[in-house]
Amino acid sequence: MENDIFKALVDLFSIINRTDRDKKMIATAGVNLEAAAFRVFGGIAHLQQTSVGDLAVILGKNYSSISRQIDKLEAAGLVRTYPSSSDSRIRMSELTKHGEEINSIISLTRQRIMREALADWTIEEKNGLLNHLKRLFEALQKFD
Repeated sequence: MENDIFKALVDLFSIINRTDRDKKMIATAGVNLEAAAFRVFGGIAHLQQTSVGDLAVILGKNYSSISRQIDKLEAAGLVRTYPSSSDSRIRMSELTKHGEEINSIISLTRQRIMREALADWTIEEKNGLLNHLKRLFEALQKFD
């Protein structure tokens, strides 16, 4: 059973992590973002202030790759960076006001897609999925 659950999660992640889907999301949202920067932008938006190192770990990319994408996002006015207050060698990133506006557009697009994908689900099924995903997340966090 556990192996089947793991396989189902891998199937789900394989859909979520496809770059062609990222490009479609960007196009559907009508925002001007490179696909390579899209995930870094999303990671910063989700964590709302994070370090380059933490993003590299979460996204499974190397530090320099993440740093280059952050530089592009900063040049586009979507992200601001600054040294960490606890260690000036650590570069922190967060969304700018413009970045938050772009993130809102992307979030609305994502919500519409999820609403369409779950259109034939009952509210009870949606709540059950949400509760089970949260519970699984909490259970797996114990192994960090």
